[in-house]
Amino acid sequence: MPLVLAEVLLDRSDLGGPVRIGWGNVISDRPDLVAVAGSKAFLFYPTATGYSLAAEIDLGTEILSLEVGLREGNRDKILLGTVDRVVVYTASAGSLVQLWETVPETGARFVDLALARLNGDGVESLIAAAELRESLYFYQPAGQNGAGQGLQLLAIRVVPGPPQYLAILNRSEGQTPLIAVAYLIGGASGLILLNYTEVGIAEGPALENLPALVEALAAGDLRPAPGDELSWGGSDGRVRVIEVAGLTEPLTTVLTSDNLGTSVPALTVGRLIGDNVQTLLAGTPGGYIFGFRAPVEQTSPDWVLYTGSQVIFDLAVSSEGLLGLGTAGGGLQVWRIAAAGAMVHVVRPGETLASIAALYRTTAEELARINNLTNPNLIFPGQSLLIPQNP
Repeated sequence: MPLVLAEVLLDRSDLGGPVRIGWGNVISDRPDLVAVAGSKAFLFYPTATGYSLAAEIDLGTEILSLEVGLREGNRDKILLGTVDRVVVYTASAGSLVQLWETVPETGARFVDLALARLNGDGVESLIAAAELRESLYFYQPAGQNGAGQGLQLLAIRVVPGPPQYLAILNRSEGQTPLIAVAYLIGGASGLILLNYTEVGIAEGPALENLPALVEALAAGDLRPAPGDELSWGGSDGRVRVIEVAGLTEPLTTVLTSDNLGTSVPALTVGRLIGDNVQTLLAGTPGGYIFGFRAPVEQTSPDWVLYTGSQVIFDLAVSSEGLLGLGTAGGGLQVWRIAAAGAMVHVVRPGETLASIAALYRTTAEELARINNLTNPNLIFPGQSLLIPQNP
């Protein structure tokens, strides 16, 4: 499936890399872009034409991991993993200010972070992968409804080897999500699933001695089976998709992609502009992005995009369907991507959903439906909207 639209909205090469990225509503009603490189974190806000830098901070120590979330009201926080703690920042008066930090864990190396609602109370918990402790640390905001004065340590779980990557798999309604952990052991990679419960952390199925080292991990609704699937990018240049039946059933590799390059160091799952299904996106050292649109049932990608950038290090899709990209050499890009057959309208100042609908002889209700707009009365200049095609 060739692309009909691939446009760069932000292109910087001076962040000092490697660049990790995340999306969230930190200061804006539209998704803000957070990037970290070295000891610095950068916050970019959306404009009518692209993205502008809002704030920059320097922790004075290397930032190993990034997450955006722990929402209160309509604003998210920025969570940064370092060698010995997780530091939480919030926006205040146009600046980023430190809000919380965890109790120091000397030499832990928090190399990855993930957020999930594990307790059934609607409050997000933080899972932090401590590489040198060979453990996961589980935290939750202290206080009622997640609004507290810090992060409370709930549990520590030892895993079979140094954890490298985390992914959260959502299941059927009423079931708590599963935590996928990629770890190293004996020079090889393994995968294990965990389930956080009121009585402890239950261990699920695992895969040992994988055919390549895991270099990226992601989860999303990629196949017809209920719930999310797990996907991982390998040091052999291939992406593998794994179906997860539950904690009592073995993990099944249902697809191994064609060779995409020397390795796959970046992987994410998300809905691109206006799409009603998810796409698995794989980034390679050659600067290529490969897209596998759900249901992922073919070994070859549906499309490929050359970004012109260096080694792709991280990928993330915003709630608006924009793709953020970080490189190993300090580059940061934001792409507007749409597939063949799509028509995209970029909102201009003063436009409403009704006025845009009139331009294309459709209805505001239909635009809201196909673009998954939770509030049809709230659109913004620069926002991309998928336009329905007349039969």
